Amino acid sequence: MTAFQVSNDVVFWDALAEVDDQPAAEQKAAPSTGRLGYVFSRRLLSSASASDVIGRLVGSGAVVEIGNQTGDVWTDLSKLVPAPPVDIKRNGVAEYRATDGQRRLGASALIRGTPWAVWVEFPRSVVVAPARIFLTRMLIFGLVFVAAAAVLAWTISARITTPLHGLTHAAEAIAAGTALERVETKRRDEIGRLGAAFNTMADQVHGVQRELEERVQQRIAELHEARQELDGFFAMSLDMLCIAGTDGYFKRLNPAWSETLGWSDDELRSKPYLDFVHPDDREATIVAASQLADGHTVVQFENRYACRDGSYRWLQWKSVPVPDRDFIYAAARDISEHKASDSRIRALNDQLEQRVSELNTLSQELEAFSYSVSHDLRAPLRHVTGFAAMLDKSAGPALDEQGRRQLRTISDAATRMGQLIDDLLVFSRMGRIEMMLGRVDLAALVEDVRREMAAELNGRSVSWNIHSLPIVRADGSTLRLVLTNLMSNAVKYSGTRPTAEIEIGCNGTPAETVVFVRDNGVGFDMQYAHKLFGVFQRLHSTDDFEGTGIGLANVRRIVHRHGGRVWAEGAVGRGATFFFSLPKTGDATRDR
Repeated sequence: MTAFQVSNDVVFWDALAEVDDQPAAEQKAAPSTGRLGYVFSRRLLSSASASDVIGRLVGSGAVVEIGNQTGDVWTDLSKLVPAPPVDIKRNGVAEYRATDGQRRLGASALIRGTPWAVWVEFPRSVVVAPARIFLTRMLIFGLVFVAAAAVLAWTISARITTPLHGLTHAAEAIAAGTALERVETKRRDEIGRLGAAFNTMADQVHGVQRELEERVQQRIAELHEARQELDGFFAMSLDMLCIAGTDGYFKRLNPAWSETLGWSDDELRSKPYLDFVHPDDREATIVAASQLADGHTVVQFENRYACRDGSYRWLQWKSVPVPDRDFIYAAARDISEHKASDSRIRALNDQLEQRVSELNTLSQELEAFSYSVSHDLRAPLRHVTGFAAMLDKSAGPALDEQGRRQLRTISDAATRMGQLIDDLLVFSRMGRIEMMLGRVDLAALVEDVRREMAAELNGRSVSWNIHSLPIVRADGSTLRLVLTNLMSNAVKYSGTRPTAEIEIGCNGTPAETVVFVRDNGVGFDMQYAHKLFGVFQRLHSTDDFEGTGIGLANVRRIVHRHGGRVWAEGAVGRGATFFFSLPKTGDATRDR
């Protein structure tokens, strides 16, 4: 090895080996692309400053050591030193504690192309100090940056959130229903436009709120007025109004309950309403309550409620359920008097049916008696008539005028008696004869009766005015007797007129057909009209007009059996009109 020189604190050696950027094997195959440096070996230097110069080249506090590849010889370029704590066979980094207690960091590396290895170490504090300084600076910078960012964020947030807090407070005030607040903002950005829109909305909400408050107040006043009206109606009603719950208790009752039953309002509401119901009516009441629970809209029933004095009152109910509130609205009416009247009516009906039965029995007995008497009187009457005829034939010429008049009186009386008996028999048969209802042509029937009567007029002048008559449902044979009697009476009682004017017509009503027979005869006094249709009742003397007084009684009986009625109108000297009606069930009218 050549000698070395020191010049300007720089140590110079002869080159021991050149260090290239390629391995030795590759250097033979190709020329070196560049020289990285030289490895020098120096001996113990007499100059101590050379080590310091190398230390300054590497770094302050650094130790540079070079050793052979076996790791058994190491030098710091001034003296031999102990081997460092590193595996020299490979590059590596190690940390150890020196004998002075200082922790040191070092790194070893093989120098390619040479049999040497280099070890460089520093005090750990020297290595870490720059990092600590950098970390400290970065921490300070980070804190300053974070603080600046926080201040900036707070400033921006305050600029954004302060108006938003105002909007939030105003919105919460609107939601809470308190006084509306306007948002004060002079900004022209989106928040300013939002504040302006909010103020517009607040004004609109305020207007709507004011209108709604007015409507609510008006509605409250209307509801209050309606409630007062309902309360007044509830309290003033004569009916017993109540609200009951599905739990079986009364919830509200009007004063009519206390007035009717005698219980106080508290007493009625303190117990289930079934406790006031008559034991015999509780089952029906439970059934009605079940129907209401099933949703029936209106339930009507009757039961008896106990009074404070121990009596019971009949109540008629009409109830309506209110399912969504578990209530029942009900109105009850005291029908005790009606029930008592029904009982009296039933008793009277029973008595009436008994009387009718008795009257039917008496009527049958009377008819049987009339028939028997009429039949039994015929034999002696025939004897009287026969002997009177024999006496007139044998002794008539010998009798004076008075005797012959008395004999005629006996004969006429017997004849009238026979006619009366015949009429009685007809009258009794009218109650037993079977009615055969069918279509009867009134016009044809009147015409038949008129033709039969024409032979008995003996040349009398009679004017017939017969109007259009309908077809009716009646018994033809008995209706013929009615028309015969009325038409013959009209002719008979018009005998004092030069010309008898007989009018027959019909005045129809929706329920009945009314037939009338009118004449221009002697008429009658209306105060005695009630006697016209009685048996043996006559308003005129037999000397003036013959008859037995049974004909109109037969007319009434026949018309009544048809379900109709009979009456008469008239005036003395102005004629009379007799009416009879027939029900229109199944009638068919026909014009003639």
